[in-house]
Amino acid sequence: MARSASAPAINLSALWWLGLLYRRPKGFRDALKGCSRQEGAIVALCLCLQSIPYILVLIAAGRIFVFGVLGLPVDPHWPSGPATLAFHLSRIAVGIAGGIAFGIAVGIAGGIAGEVAVGIAVGIALGIAVGIAGGIAFGIAGGIALGIAGEVAVWIAGGIAVWIVGGIAVGIALEIAFGIAGGIAFGIAFGIAFGIAFLRCFYHVVHPVFVWPQVHGSWYRFHPVAWDDLCLIPFPEMDRLLTAFAEHAPEAGTAEIERLTGTYPSQRMAALHARTRLIAREAGRASDLTRLGNLVAGLPEGEKGFLNQTRRLREMIGEIVQLQARLDAIDRSVFREPLARLLRTEIENFQHRVSGFHEPLASEFHAAATHWLVMGDRQLQEAQAVVRREPTPQVFRAGDPVDREQEAFVPRDRVVGKLEQQVMLSAGCPGIVLYGRRRMGKSTVLRNLDGFLPSKVRIVTISMQQAEAFVSLESLVALLGESLRGAWPGGRPPESSPQDLIGLSRLLAACNDALGGEGRRLIVAFDEYENLDRKIGEGIFPEDLLALLRESIQSHRNLTWAFAGSHEIDELRHAPWTSYLVSARTIEVPPFTEVETRLLLTEPLKFSSLWPKDDPSRPRPSYPAEFWGPDGIERIHAEAAGWPHLVQLIAETVVDLLNDQGSREVNPALFERALEEAIVRGHNVLYELMRRESLLSGEWEYLSAFRKQEAQPPPDDNAVARSLRRRLLVTVDDEVGQWRLRVPLMRRWLLKRA
Repeated sequence: MARSASAPAINLSALWWLGLLYRRPKGFRDALKGCSRQEGAIVALCLCLQSIPYILVLIAAGRIFVFGVLGLPVDPHWPSGPATLAFHLSRIAVGIAGGIAFGIAVGIAGGIAGEVAVGIAVGIALGIAVGIAGGIAFGIAGGIALGIAGEVAVWIAGGIAVWIVGGIAVGIALEIAFGIAGGIAFGIAFGIAFGIAFLRCFYHVVHPVFVWPQVHGSWYRFHPVAWDDLCLIPFPEMDRLLTAFAEHAPEAGTAEIERLTGTYPSQRMAALHARTRLIAREAGRASDLTRLGNLVAGLPEGEKGFLNQTRRLREMIGEIVQLQARLDAIDRSVFREPLARLLRTEIENFQHRVSGFHEPLASEFHAAATHWLVMGDRQLQEAQAVVRREPTPQVFRAGDPVDREQEAFVPRDRVVGKLEQQVMLSAGCPGIVLYGRRRMGKSTVLRNLDGFLPSKVRIVTISMQQAEAFVSLESLVALLGESLRGAWPGGRPPESSPQDLIGLSRLLAACNDALGGEGRRLIVAFDEYENLDRKIGEGIFPEDLLALLRESIQSHRNLTWAFAGSHEIDELRHAPWTSYLVSARTIEVPPFTEVETRLLLTEPLKFSSLWPKDDPSRPRPSYPAEFWGPDGIERIHAEAAGWPHLVQLIAETVVDLLNDQGSREVNPALFERALEEAIVRGHNVLYELMRRESLLSGEWEYLSAFRKQEAQPPPDDNAVARSLRRRLLVTVDDEVGQWRLRVPLMRRWLLKRA
């Protein structure tokens, strides 16, 4: 508003400022921050003067509505319309002039430019308030002045709006009340004026154009919410309009949703609805279900309505993501088919459950799940097609510890029963040494214990073959600490992991107390515990570690320490283990019984949770006793002498040969081929069991002699005899008093491969 500017330019500038004050009061206040007090007073005066024509228009409109539309009587009564109008205009003019004079006088006396504006506005308002609908002017002028002077009086932007529209409402009500002296009329007028002006209700007249009969996302920039910050009443279907706008212009739409969420309280819920709809639709378009977790991570949360359900929804989607990840990791068709069916069922259940959620979760994620079901159906059909093409599913595995979910597995009831008996002793378990020869299934027992012990018993297994366990004492202590914290019962575990034996001792004591408080037990198992002894011999671990374990066994009755290995405790040489574990119970993992071998070969997946109990689709019919040929099960058990690894090895080889030649039954010729192939596939294992473990002088020579004869007298060296019996390699023929190799497959290997 420079002095040289023309009158039209000044008028346009004033209109711009008035428009900014009306729709962006915060922007108005920010724009004035660079003005001095004098400049602020000039702005206030100019805006007050420029607002007068619009005040008159509002007065006329208000009068027409009140006395024309509502039909309220005019008081005082004048003989004609022109006379009445002249009366009101004269009172307005006198009031304005007096008010301006009053304001300037107050400003000069006070010496504060901001107060000049306040005085002018109040004077104008008082003067106009004398006339018809003068309160409208009071509200506008008071709002302008107090809003500008608010830079001095620390008024916030919301206060500007309240003064403007509140003044309009009060002004109309006062005019009608004092004009007709009726309290009812005052209440009606105040309510109507307040509702229309303060709440911006008139915008709701045009809002349906944007959302009905269809949503016009491209029109959003013309919607009042896009340019007016003071729409205090939420608009129906506003979230759908925002969603459509974001789909029409993604960057602008996303930015607008963020703006409304952060700075527009009355429209925040609509913005949150829109964000949720957009996330759900993006999730519905996902081509990879494992990405769903990342996509729904941005869902808003809160305490009320649908916001209180987003956490549960993410958990439900997380279960779908985990199943898809497991399905992607499986390359064997016999397991893909049930897991694909389980995934489809989980998606279907999700769709049913989410239908009971609040909107927009219910409709949007129900639609998204429909797309996921299409993907689930496709994966299931592909898996079923592969299964139909594959003659015999391969589920047998000779190698790493068995995963009962997707590999042939049989529970070792005798072993598990003894473990449970010791762990659940009322006075606490004195420690367990789980002993079994190599490839006898000790690690498989530990890996699958959680499915066969009481639910209040948990197990933590530390493999002494992983680097973190044997590099240093500090790394072992840290690994133990992390494992304990991961299995902590109830409550929150300690935040930091121990760094030394003192810290580990304290953590064990705290864990024991927590277990006692929850009525739980915890098994801490060292697999391949012989490496502990070897590292003590190398000076990596101090013998004090064994002292700590002994103290924990004696003091922490809710903790059970288990040591699994292929050597009995008296075979360890680098520390007095029998002294430290003097009270520990030894539980042996023996070879399969014939009953266990039969169960493994005929129902290898009986204990997998991929199929529901008694599900006819479980691949049990593929392995009836007849499948293995006449006396096939008995012969496999005899050839392997029940050695779990060797039983799996022969069964795996038989199935592969069947599939290679497209046969559906095991005949004697194929069985013989399988045995020959098995000693080739299992060469490394057989070499370890026979040759590498023959450490005593004359031990390997004695075993090698079985190439030439099936039986021979026992060795003269008692140490060699004791070692061979301990290693389960020989059996005594009571009739002739001679020894034979216990495992026929080992003699076949000696003859062909050793």
